[in-house]
Amino acid sequence: MADPTEGFYKNVTLNDVQLASAYYPILIDLAKHKHCLTYGELVEKAKETYPDKPVVQNAIAVSTGRKLDVVRLFTSERDLPDLSSLIINKAAGECGSGFTDHFDPVAAREKVFAFDWGSVSTDFDGFIEYSESAVKPRKRIKRPAALKLMSDYYFEHKDEFPTTLSECRELIIELLMEGFSPEDAFAEAISGLE
Repeated sequence: MADPTEGFYKNVTLNDVQLASAYYPILIDLAKHKHCLTYGELVEKAKETYPDKPVVQNAIAVSTGRKLDVVRLFTSERDLPDLSSLIINKAAGECGSGFTDHFDPVAAREKVFAFDWGSVSTDFDGFIEYSESAVKPRKRIKRPAALKLMSDYYFEHKDEFPTTLSECRELIIELLMEGFSPEDAFAEAISGLE
């Protein structure tokens, strides 16, 4: 029998898993205090909480949704309320479209706030260990190489891209540096715009 999470792990990077691990305890604390943060505030809170973790110090708000997908998988597999509903877009004042297209964020937050998070076991660490081992390693590249790949691919396909693609520049660079192909990096970034 095929692993139902296999498709999920195909697109998840080690960086996604490591940052989800940093964000999860912050999300639990937000839930207990019935509070929300913006994507940028979550990244800043994580940087304050983990000053000695380079992966956290290099985090950017634009790719936070990918990290929250890892947390969402964990809560979904355990039939727990969706903690990712506590993170909202600063401009829109609500969760990103990746969330709102599939869930009612207000109802999701009500469930999160009503749940007794003190009763949740700490098996998130085990989930993270499994996730790290399930993620297929990719060959990382440095930023200059990622910029060249992005530029080359963009100019080869620019007529196919939405005019708002520039909003995804840093996410595309991050994905390329994580070892995604240009085609996959652009597709992933564009899917976040829709």
